[in-house]
Amino acid sequence: FIMREDGHLITNFHVIEGETRISVEVYHQRDGQLERKTYRKVRIVAMNKFADLALLQITEKNAPKFHPVPLAADPAQLEVGERVFAIGSPLGLERTVTEGIVSTRKRQMEGALYLQTSTPINPGNSGGPLLDKSGNVVGLVTSKLDAMKVQKITGDIPQNINFAIKASILRSFLETNEVGYE
Repeated sequence: FIMREDGHLITNFHVIEGETRISVEVYHQRDGQLERKTYRKVRIVAMNKFADLALLQITEKNAPKFHPVPLAADPAQLEVGERVFAIGSPLGLERTVTEGIVSTRKRQMEGALYLQTSTPINPGNSGGPLLDKSGNVVGLVTSKLDAMKVQKITGDIPQNINFAIKASILRSFLETNEVGYE
């Protein structure tokens, strides 16, 4: 998602891993309609494989000022049970919005802390924002529990156990890379 007017955006490292050419599709609102524009001049500003984060910037000369998505001012205010929304292109279905709740703000997995949410997540949601009811980014959608792996172990198929990188970690990543959030 775009986080600065100058075209800086943040996504998951696993979304761009191994790519040599990156393009970004943006929907601009014009006269009440959404117009899709593909930007092919995109540079990698910073990456952190272990945190699964990548900072990119659209660098096309004639690119307009972008409308950034606001980062939650105090993500610690996010309550368990609060409604949250994910926007993405799961399975290629563009501009899909799903809704769920925050299950926990501190789920530890593989040495990292994540937001756990019941918001449905599928391939194509990764790198998109997890938003609160005011439209502020509270996390970066990253993964879901591997249902097949769990089924082999327990015999049960879990549903809607999904994860997002916390907004506080996004803010730290941006500060480390000397990019402020607008």
